[in-house]
Amino acid sequence: MQAVFAFLERLNFLMDMLPPEFASNAAHILAEINAIHPFREGNGRTQLTFLSLLTDNAGLPFDVEELGRERVRDAMIQSFDGNEQPLADLIMDIISSTQ
Repeated sequence: MQAVFAFLERLNFLMDMLPPEFASNAAHILAEINAIHPFREGNGRTQLTFLSLLTDNAGLPFDVEELGRERVRDAMIQSFDGNEQPLADLIMDIISSTQ
């Protein structure tokens, strides 16, 4: 976890990024946290709460309506298997839908 948060700090907590860059980096961070799976229960909810804090901190919208349970689950599974693009696409949809 220290490496993930050190990476996040090096990226200035994803502030001052264009939405595509934010989405790509946020997807990588969430994929890493998901792989670590720090909690017995509530990892997904915690990760989405963390994402909402990152978007808020970066001044980006967070549209919860874009969070279809199945889409989130599928994107997280694919990110665990090394394909972070579906998760980045989901994040891009979340932060772009209200702009």
